[in-house]
Amino acid sequence: ITFSEAVTGFTNADLTVANGTLTAVSSSDGGITWTATLTPTNNFTSSVNQITLNRAGVQDLAGNVGTGTTASNNYAIDTARPTASIVVADTALSIGETSLVTITFSEAVSGFTNADLTVVNGTLSTLTTSNNIVWTAIFTPTNNITDSTNLITLANTGVSDAAGNVGSGTSTSNNYAIDTQRPTASLLFADASLTAGETSLVTITFSEAVSGFTNADLSVPNGTLSSVTSSDGGITWTAVYTPNSNVNDTTNLITLNNAGVADLAGNIGSGTSNSGNFTIDTVRPSATIVIADSALSIGETSLVTITFSEA
Repeated sequence: ITFSEAVTGFTNADLTVANGTLTAVSSSDGGITWTATLTPTNNFTSSVNQITLNRAGVQDLAGNVGTGTTASNNYAIDTARPTASIVVADTALSIGETSLVTITFSEAVSGFTNADLTVVNGTLSTLTTSNNIVWTAIFTPTNNITDSTNLITLANTGVSDAAGNVGSGTSTSNNYAIDTQRPTASLLFADASLTAGETSLVTITFSEAVSGFTNADLSVPNGTLSSVTSSDGGITWTAVYTPNSNVNDTTNLITLNNAGVADLAGNIGSGTSNSGNFTIDTVRPSATIVIADSALSIGETSLVTITFSEA
């Protein structure tokens, strides 16, 4: 602050300071030139600021009191660090799906790259922007993952605004769930050796709850299955197998077409699943009886042979 002549009585009380504080004013030339240091207010942005002097607070060495006010040149303040919000558009991702990810900063930033982001259970395409405020990328989830708790985290220290203010701390996205696992199944045949009049419980256990499962998804050799049912929400299914009559076969499998079922995320099964082998023998034994000598007289005997169809 430079006066036209040496003055007395000048203190910080004579100054109105916009959006900041001044250290105590001091003079080294007898009261003409006074200096102080301005510290702007933290976390503040303003393009129009002035320091105003009330001249009535000072007087020259002859005792003449100043009148009116004097304003400084304008100064801009930007002490606000850039902040960000991250939005994952699709919060429930399954096989083949991707999601738009939008990172919106409080102001235009520079230095922002994918290296500033920690991405859980997936990958992001290269970030793009048209204004350095809103940035977008495509998230692709990792295959064969099931995880209901996932976040994308931004290290704000990797970006800075036009004034050079560096971000602080981290910002996290909304939560998103991933299910890119296809349902699988195991088939258990309770009785692996069936004879006439017998049946067997068949248990189909999926890796997770499924929908769309019917008997049409099963290939059943040499017999029939009752309708499949589930009592635990679609994970475990049971039916009763009844072998056909008059069958003798040592090699039998029930085959499930996994493409007929889907999990609750919509992921469709792939390939087939087989039961363990089971044998069927529902052929009842039959017999023939042959009398070797069909005309017997006194003193004769005859061999009689009884032959069964199986042991």
